[in-house]
Amino acid sequence: MGDASVLKNPFEDLTAELGDLSLHQEEQGSSVHAANTEEDDDGPRPPNLIRQTGDPLEVLAVCPRDREVNYSLKWYYLPDAFEDTADYLICTRCHADHIKGTSLEVQFKQIEWPNGDIAVCRFWLPRVKDVLWPEAIQTNNVNALREYMTKRLQIKSCPGQEITEDVEDRTVYGLMDNEIAGFAACEACYEDYVVGTGFESNFGTYSEIAPRWNCDLSIPYILELVAPMAKHTNWNGFINGAIRRLQLPACIGEQTRSDAIVWYLPKDYDIESFQVCETCYLDKLALTSFKRDFQRFSDDLDPELWCCGLADRNISTTIALDAALVIRRDFETFAKAKQTICSLVPCTADGIVYGNWWTLEGYDDKFNICEACFAGVVQIRALDHFFQLSERDSSNAYVCDFCFASPRFGQYITKFAEMLDRGVFDYFSEFVMTFAGVPACPKVKGYGKSRWWGYPEAQFCQECYLDFVAHTPLANSLPLNGEYIEEIKLCHVWSPRMRSLWLEVCEAGEPGSEESDAALEEFKKFCVQRLRIYHATISEIEVIKALQNIKKQNAFNHSLLSIQYQGMDGMASILGNTDGYRYGSNSLGWFDTRYGAQSKQHWNSFMSDLSASNQTDDWMRIAQLGALWKKVE
Repeated sequence: MGDASVLKNPFEDLTAELGDLSLHQEEQGSSVHAANTEEDDDGPRPPNLIRQTGDPLEVLAVCPRDREVNYSLKWYYLPDAFEDTADYLICTRCHADHIKGTSLEVQFKQIEWPNGDIAVCRFWLPRVKDVLWPEAIQTNNVNALREYMTKRLQIKSCPGQEITEDVEDRTVYGLMDNEIAGFAACEACYEDYVVGTGFESNFGTYSEIAPRWNCDLSIPYILELVAPMAKHTNWNGFINGAIRRLQLPACIGEQTRSDAIVWYLPKDYDIESFQVCETCYLDKLALTSFKRDFQRFSDDLDPELWCCGLADRNISTTIALDAALVIRRDFETFAKAKQTICSLVPCTADGIVYGNWWTLEGYDDKFNICEACFAGVVQIRALDHFFQLSERDSSNAYVCDFCFASPRFGQYITKFAEMLDRGVFDYFSEFVMTFAGVPACPKVKGYGKSRWWGYPEAQFCQECYLDFVAHTPLANSLPLNGEYIEEIKLCHVWSPRMRSLWLEVCEAGEPGSEESDAALEEFKKFCVQRLRIYHATISEIEVIKALQNIKKQNAFNHSLLSIQYQGMDGMASILGNTDGYRYGSNSLGWFDTRYGAQSKQHWNSFMSDLSASNQTDDWMRIAQLGALWKKVE
């Protein structure tokens, strides 16, 4: 893009010392962008080293921040004087960067968090890292920090930007001088980001919470704006920035006219079809070191239809931006990855035909990622030596395994994150080699023409066997071991309750012992009973719902026919194409044409079928059957 098509970003070179100067609308919040969050001036960094095998890292490469971690890692916590309970957790990265080597290090304990339980680091939050921890170091006392940690865990989580009706046990904060009418901040965000700053006195509680509300403070740009603006005592700068952001629409990644909203483009890189809407620029770039790599686009050219390149659904771009910002700290790294991504067919739920596909080194084509995800997820982290070109038939459309529409997308991304946290690639590759191509557990649906493990009376699907049963003592003594069965079967160990019962069997005694065999017989009897109840409950529920859907579809068909005949009746009346007769009945009503009568008949059928598809008796029966199934699920 030539220089004539861009405007100099009015927020680039101003400093927070501009304070409360009244800027015209285009420059509102200019001081905001100069009062940047912490920037590192040590230049680009190499990617974190990931080994094929070996012991996991003792210290995380980066803090996971608010990312929920559900795999086993080492964490730190500050024990209570009376109760040694690990609750307010601190990641090993934050501990190494801020706690280790201080006089207060001995106050903290380490714990191995159980696999499957959710853990979140809370030390990085401004209230702790920038306020309470420095005070603790200065006073050599952790009492205030411990009190806050205890209090914070009792506060409900932020509802985010989605409208909620949850007002019970909630405290919501607004602005004391009402500079932004109706501005709402949940207690969690207020405690984590506002308390302890110079802006604390500018907030106050609402005496009455609106029945439907959302947390305005949780918007990324507004949330991250608090610290730099408070540091420079620039309340007007915060208000101007917040107003500006609240006026912008949410980015949903759909096509928008280039002259309809403000756009930003890369300054020094010509990346085809890459534009960033103002919403995403503020939330994801404006308060980062990459802000000066973008410039505002002018709207004096012929309008085009554009999509925002940083919309959340662009997964490969989102991951690439995070890696470039947090790990590589180098915009050029991101720009090169984005150039590749923009030159390729988008990774979508529709799949991709042809193109290059990548799989794990030495692995088959059951796991494949597209070239865009390879550039944005793998290459940017210098992990390409763990992959090779796939030999899959690219003439058929295939959904990338790193696409959100992939059946195992969530599992793959979680394992990829675990691999990065541990610094060992095998944590990812072993999962892929085990589960790629394995059908997802059917749960209550059941399926046929598949492989099963377990017993004739109690079958386990392949996923549940690999994920759970294979790691238990009785795994090697199963009479069914990958046996192909044509008939539809139900998996018996997908629910937490059934897995718990299976573990009780495994703990009853040594495999083959009298105690173990007795417990196993009880388990198989229960599975037979469970299957009988399944057919009496879930199968009937499916029949009821199928009939409801048929009635609902019939109702909509009648509604379309009613509208069609109503139009024909109206047209005939307007054109005078009537024969002088009246059509209908006393119950149906009388009409000038037969079309009018037919329209009314179809409308009555629509109302009747729609009512029949939503009978209270059916829903009560479904609830009763569902409750019965829950007892054995």
